[in-house]
Amino acid sequence: MCNSARFGPIFPTLPGSAGRLVPGYDVRVIDNQGNELGPNALGNIVIKQPLPPSFMQTLWRDDSGFIEKYLSDFPGFYNTSDTGFKDDRGYLHIMTRSDDVIKPAGHRISTGSLEEAINEVFGVVESATVGFIDDIRGEIPLAFVVLKD
Repeated sequence: MCNSARFGPIFPTLPGSAGRLVPGYDVRVIDNQGNELGPNALGNIVIKQPLPPSFMQTLWRDDSGFIEKYLSDFPGFYNTSDTGFKDDRGYLHIMTRSDDVIKPAGHRISTGSLEEAINEVFGVVESATVGFIDDIRGEIPLAFVVLKD
């Protein structure tokens, strides 16, 4: 999913999307029960197995961790841990990471939820939130914000 002019119309993009799907990857959007969703329906972004040879096949010295993290939620699929949708033109839109959480003072907070709230503020174009190590709370949210003009 590249936006380089070198690739031309093979990998076209649409503003706000990650682009069209790359040949060799059977990418689907499914619900929590593993049912494929139609266009514009928000769900889990997964890749049908078998994975292409160039794709990550395991975690370094942790085959069981790889299986638990990426292959156990939806049998037969690799779970990207992204939430998004395919539009009616076949473009993939990644909306948030389903596993990105920070834990300030033991509470689990979705970075995607924080970003959605920040992006609603007048004058904000977009934001990204990460966990920042804090000696007292463990982690605190740190937001990077792009403002209009």
